[in-house]
Amino acid sequence: MPLLRRRESAAPSPSPAAEAVDATAIRDVFVARQPIFDEHDRLFAYELLYRSGTQQNFANGVSADQMCTDTVLHAVLSIGLNPLTNGTLAFVNMTRDFLMRNLYELFDPTTIVVELLETVEPDDEVVEACRRIVRSGYPLALDDFVNAPGYEPLLRMAKIVKIDVLNRPEEELKQVARELLPHGVRLLAERVESAEVRDMCRRLGFTLFQGYYYSRPQIVSHRELSVEHTTMLRLLSMLDNPTATDTEIEDGFRSDPSLSYKLLRIANSAAFGGRDVQSIGFALRMVGRKVLHRWLSLLLISSVASSSGIAGELVLAALVRARLCELIAQRTERAQAMGPMFLVGLFSLLDVLLRMPMEGILSRMAIAPEVRAVLLSRSGPYAPTLALVEAQERGDWQAVQDAAAAVGIGAGDVSKAYTEALAWAGERIGAA
Repeated sequence: MPLLRRRESAAPSPSPAAEAVDATAIRDVFVARQPIFDEHDRLFAYELLYRSGTQQNFANGVSADQMCTDTVLHAVLSIGLNPLTNGTLAFVNMTRDFLMRNLYELFDPTTIVVELLETVEPDDEVVEACRRIVRSGYPLALDDFVNAPGYEPLLRMAKIVKIDVLNRPEEELKQVARELLPHGVRLLAERVESAEVRDMCRRLGFTLFQGYYYSRPQIVSHRELSVEHTTMLRLLSMLDNPTATDTEIEDGFRSDPSLSYKLLRIANSAAFGGRDVQSIGFALRMVGRKVLHRWLSLLLISSVASSSGIAGELVLAALVRARLCELIAQRTERAQAMGPMFLVGLFSLLDVLLRMPMEGILSRMAIAPEVRAVLLSRSGPYAPTLALVEAQERGDWQAVQDAAAAVGIGAGDVSKAYTEALAWAGERIGAA
């Protein structure tokens, strides 16, 4: 099924203001995404976050609303949905202008959810536009919904209703659920920032969840690492230690049959000539410590991917961060930092993935002081790049601009590198 479809009927003519927009004037595309999970912690969709630039401006009489619409077209149509979502459903914010011009018809209805922004008033034209959306097979979601007079027609058509749950008491949300659930909609709790809020919303009947809780660590101070993770961390330390002998590293692999098998598979792969490698020692010498360190780092991160949808999404995020950090180092002509920056991005979510304090994890492995500093305290020479990557990830475009300037790269180049990193990480996950 194609992600985009040919329009069968012409959209209403653009307004004069819209015609005043030069499509070539918007050169930089700023896109981020935030995952949405279901009640079983499985990935349900991504919400695409975008803006025409690092600041919302007015130019030549064109409104911010129109600029936002044009940006969606540039971002989604020039990049494509698949690199942004890996085939997962996308929530796309729609303004009134977007609805009136039927621009949603550019997308296949099986690939997006039309998310009607809370600023759109439910007048007769909007209601009729939403009827066309639903008749065409597009799911309709209502953003930041507040049940007020006049919204009943939209509520009857909606499949999903998004509720801001930040700092709202349980009794208030219980009343919201009582009013909305009889309409047959799915309730999506947005701005979920703790497990307690997620669990409360689950009890009240919410079945979709979005917010910082899913990307911030829940620290479990006395949690112990698994034997597999402990072995990998010990081997990473040895590979990074120039005084460790090949024999010591070989013995480390021998203690874990699964890792030994995987090492031999790597050494026997086409990338290394497809040789018939039978010994661990020979495999180590063929692959080399640098390549082996990178492979083992990826293996450590990906080893938790299958535990839940959230873990899988965090692994994907870690891979995207790693590749984006590496690409930024490359494009700022700091090739010597590409290896360490890859590790910074990859390990920046390690505390979240392993549900342990970062300090406890790093205490078990030898790691460069500069990498340790940025992971523990967001300080040191690699901190600005990680700050830039994290700003891009959450769609904070002003922070992207500031951090990009500090690193010495254009914000538009960061966005392009982010798209490359998404594709690279998706390929790695798909091959795992």
